[in-house]
Amino acid sequence: MIPSKKFNLAFAIAGLCAAGGGAQFVYAQTDALVLEEVVVTASKRGDVSAQETALSISVASDDLIVKSGMVGMDDFLRTVPSVNFLDRGAGRNGLVVRGVSASPQTDVTTGVYIDEATVTGLGSYFGGNPDLKYIDMQRVEVLRGPQGTLYGDGSMAGTVRAITNKPDLTAFSAEIVGEYSSTANKGDDNTMLQGVLNMPVIKDTLAIRVVAYDYDNSGFYENVAGSNPDKQIWAGAFGGVTTDSQDVGSDQYTGGRISVLWQPTDNLTANLIHIQQDIEQSGIPESLLALGETRRAPFQRQTGAGEALTMDLDLTNLEINWDLGSFVVTSSTSVAETEELQDRDVGMYFGPLLGVDDIPLYLADSGGVDSVAQELRLNTQFDGRWQFLVGAFYQDLERTLGQDFVFEGQPDLDPFGGLLLFESTLVETVEQIAFFGEVTFDLTDSLSAVAGIRRYDFDQTAKDQNDGLFNGGFTSNSLSSDDSGNTYKLGLTYAPSDDTTVYGTFAQGFRLGGPHPLIPPEVCDFDGDGLIDGVDVPIPDTIASDELDSFEIGAKFVLANGRATLNVAAYQVEWEGIPVAQVADCGFELTLNAGEAESRGVEIEGQVLMSDIWSMNYGLSYVSAELTDQAPGLGESGDRLPGSPEFQMSVGLQADFDLMGRPTYLRTDVTHIGEYFNNLQEAGLEAGDYTTINLRAGIDVTEKISLSVFARNLTNEDGLTWIETELGDGRANYLRPRTIGLQLRAMLGQ
Repeated sequence: MIPSKKFNLAFAIAGLCAAGGGAQFVYAQTDALVLEEVVVTASKRGDVSAQETALSISVASDDLIVKSGMVGMDDFLRTVPSVNFLDRGAGRNGLVVRGVSASPQTDVTTGVYIDEATVTGLGSYFGGNPDLKYIDMQRVEVLRGPQGTLYGDGSMAGTVRAITNKPDLTAFSAEIVGEYSSTANKGDDNTMLQGVLNMPVIKDTLAIRVVAYDYDNSGFYENVAGSNPDKQIWAGAFGGVTTDSQDVGSDQYTGGRISVLWQPTDNLTANLIHIQQDIEQSGIPESLLALGETRRAPFQRQTGAGEALTMDLDLTNLEINWDLGSFVVTSSTSVAETEELQDRDVGMYFGPLLGVDDIPLYLADSGGVDSVAQELRLNTQFDGRWQFLVGAFYQDLERTLGQDFVFEGQPDLDPFGGLLLFESTLVETVEQIAFFGEVTFDLTDSLSAVAGIRRYDFDQTAKDQNDGLFNGGFTSNSLSSDDSGNTYKLGLTYAPSDDTTVYGTFAQGFRLGGPHPLIPPEVCDFDGDGLIDGVDVPIPDTIASDELDSFEIGAKFVLANGRATLNVAAYQVEWEGIPVAQVADCGFELTLNAGEAESRGVEIEGQVLMSDIWSMNYGLSYVSAELTDQAPGLGESGDRLPGSPEFQMSVGLQADFDLMGRPTYLRTDVTHIGEYFNNLQEAGLEAGDYTTINLRAGIDVTEKISLSVFARNLTNEDGLTWIETELGDGRANYLRPRTIGLQLRAMLGQ
């Protein structure tokens, strides 16, 4: 049974009364029991204390990553206040921060970075994130609120930064980790193997660090194609093959990275990093709710070929830092390339139009991104009342998206077999240049002000080609657009003591628009009135850039003589020109800059050292996000923004002690996600409203070998994380069922 909201709120308040907290709870190894200072680089000004940073930020340290068993983005992000992780399968997940979402299917409102390189929107369909694994990470930072001045396009709701461990110039070290687990219900065995190797080539000058991993995760959905009567009829008629199977949606992540650190002098460093990750998924991890208790879609193409997803990512980044004494120059050069292909059976959605449950229709989505980006920054670090940061950014990006929609019958048995119903290819190019800067000025010893600006200009072109029966044959269209603008940041910070920081911030965020893909009027405007049938809006030529304003006040406290922290923030977001995607009656997807929205909320998080053994962290948030103006055909004023629960809560409790003279830890994490819908109308079933409990225990068997056991989703919570609303409420994604396993870690060298 899912606890009620009242129960969870009471539980969270009790935790607040008992503790204070944050996302890191490792204490300093000193005679005094105090929290270890957490440093971040979110401000791009070097290492800064998280407690002194005038923004809402949650941090997962390397210790927390290991002891809580974090593997992917969802493991941490679901515990962060005001952040919802929408799990749609490998590489297709989405992020909603502070309710800033209108079309969770396509929204990219949160920036995602690996070190200095952006991977924002490089997941499947260019709307997800690639879900790079948290292997050999120094920390993960989550910045809530718009980061438009420093991080630019796509960081309008917030930014997630994963900071990798850099090569060690002084000593050889190696680590290998093996893990085995089993998933309940329809799941199976899961395995993981990862390794880290650090090698100084020239001591104190040149070193190489190599990371490799392989994650093989079972699916937990059931294929009922073979027992579906309509599937059998159509398969027999067209020569197809259908079979029942379990383990649908299994995936394999294979990848790694190579880092080369060169430090020829004390004030000059260059770090070259190459990341590669390949994802293979067998079957689409979704349920078909119309099948009742089985809740499993008939995932099988009529030819017998199973559904699949492949997604490859290659990312290279060169970061150079040159310390000139009073100034630091930073250069970041990134090259990214992605490729993806997804096959799926979609006949279950169109069969009812012909009076059957299913017909042999096959949809293939393919695409890729090629991107080159360069950022150059100058930071000051001289004595005085003022400091500044200035920078320039350039990006050249090409994005390709293709779709093939085919009647899947066999040509030798069916005259319509292989009939091309719809084919489209969209090639989009974006060239962007931006200049940005921030100035900080100390008004008094305890009061400082910050002002920031980013000026951006971009040119965008799109070539859209379509073919097939639904398009009336071949069509081609070329479009272009350009835009420019400014985003601003203003803030005041008051720090009356080392233990207290109070701030107020106005910040803006934006997201680039561009040409709208071709929508043929001969298909979508039969009556010729210039309006799309069923939507009653003109066929759009462009998608305008949207932007938002955020007002935030917050306070951060160090309490109990350094043994606890308490961070509180309240905010209001005003969002204009929201691009919202929907499917028209003719089957084409259109995107409209429709309506305005507002999001308000409160966040509380902190940490506490209750003793030399016990520590606790917690997070709590309330978000009210809704449309404030009508979005024609999509929603009305007062509709709640999709993908964002009103209430979230997380509590982590950890014990570190010696057992038979060996370092040992016990940890539990409890997370509650409130209910939410994936559409503006709040139609159909709601997702969310689930509580998960994770347990983990570990011991250092020797100085070089450690063993841990774990249980994820201990209560086997059957929570919905996603319900597809573009084609009705037929497809859904669930939490992974209870997974129990063990992990062995062995180290060499230091």
